[in-house]
Amino acid sequence: MSETWDDVLGRLVADLDDAERRLDAQLAPAVERWTPPGDLGSLPERLLERAVAVLSRQGDLTARLEEARTTAGRHLAALDAIPARRQGAALYLDVTG
Repeated sequence: MSETWDDVLGRLVADLDDAERRLDAQLAPAVERWTPPGDLGSLPERLLERAVAVLSRQGDLTARLEEARTTAGRHLAALDAIPARRQGAALYLDVTG
């Protein structure tokens, strides 16, 4: 049995829901390149509004992922700026002062 546009849009919505949940939980979403099935034919007119909504959500999620990537890059840069501890250097903790 081949997929229908309803099936494909449903799967895309489920993937978006999962990616948004993972991003909200500060977990890395599983991002995969999607290739549409070759035998779908044209999108039926009755699904146009739903397909546009999916596309809009994908754009919003892409922006959020870019923002998360930028933030992670800043955090990594901040960590890289912390000097490494010198090997063999004495460390003291002032517990009275």
